[in-house]
Amino acid sequence: MKILFFMEGFKDGVNACCGSGPYGGIFTCGGTKKVTEFSLCDNAGDHVWWDSFHPTEKIHQQFADALWNGPFSSVGPYNLEKLFNNEIKLIIADVVDAPENQQDNFST
Repeated sequence: MKILFFMEGFKDGVNACCGSGPYGGIFTCGGTKKVTEFSLCDNAGDHVWWDSFHPTEKIHQQFADALWNGPFSSVGPYNLEKLFNNEIKLIIADVVDAPENQQDNFST
């Protein structure tokens, strides 16, 4: 199984930190579901999943870091850092609208 470059430092990528049932995936940690019995892990940072639906803060941070300055192979064609810091010199319109790519389709 290939691990994505940003998924580092997790001990459990399957089971939720807080929940009940298989994988901690039945309902959530109580709250509006009125679940009274559930288990809670000791360290949410060891898990990808907080509950049956929500990722943990740690994986959100890794996603954000990857989007901001991740490698081209994962977040290409540009990461957000290059996009917002005006490091991109060429856009698709520059290629499509370049004079050498234009054909005289309107001649009579």
